[in-house]
Amino acid sequence: MTLVDQYLRMADLANQPERKAKTYTTRSGQQRTVTAKAATRGITGFSAKHIYHLINEGKFPAPVKIGRASLWRLSEINSWLDSHAHSKEEV
Repeated sequence: MTLVDQYLRMADLANQPERKAKTYTTRSGQQRTVTAKAATRGITGFSAKHIYHLINEGKFPAPVKIGRASLWRLSEINSWLDSHAHSKEEV
């Protein structure tokens, strides 16, 4: 039996800033509202920009591309987090 790995999206990894509700009027005069979104903290504590910076430097696991989606294997992220937690404890 093989276990299927779970995958994470950038929204799971990176911090997401708060987004306030915004109402705007379309050209046809309709009122549209973009709903508010609370700030969330990803499991890494980094911004998406910083995560991509680490990927470019080879210091963070690269995503798996499925179609246009970038996904990260949960097992690779857990290994990366564990390796960085141990290096902090040794200092």
